[in-house]
Amino acid sequence: MTVALKIIDEAPGRHAPIARQLQLASERMTLREVLKRRIEEEVAAINAADPTIRPLVVAPSEEETRLNGERVTRPLPVDAARQLAAATEAFERTRILVVVDGRQMLDLDEPITITPGTEVRFIKLVPLVGG
Repeated sequence: MTVALKIIDEAPGRHAPIARQLQLASERMTLREVLKRRIEEEVAAINAADPTIRPLVVAPSEEETRLNGERVTRPLPVDAARQLAAATEAFERTRILVVVDGRQMLDLDEPITITPGTEVRFIKLVPLVGG
């Protein structure tokens, strides 16, 4: 049995919130498992050249890093493990806040009970420029 989880992405001052459904295999998962499932779905869409996907984070590939600014002529496949590591680091450094049903999550290993009305908000914080 699968359960649909409503996820909402926000970036204050950047764009309107984006909502979509994430299909999950269980009603009880940790935030880490939800994040992993979300990243896997996003990476599959990116690698399939879906123009509508807006990923939570974008970690440059090793080749992109090596090229250091040189233009890449074809899209490189995105690595899910690398994206998950970048998302985990962003959460741990408080660059992404996660709010589940109005309560901020502070631990990736905290369990979540998913009901038909459960809503998970990923809020990307943008650093201030100039001080």
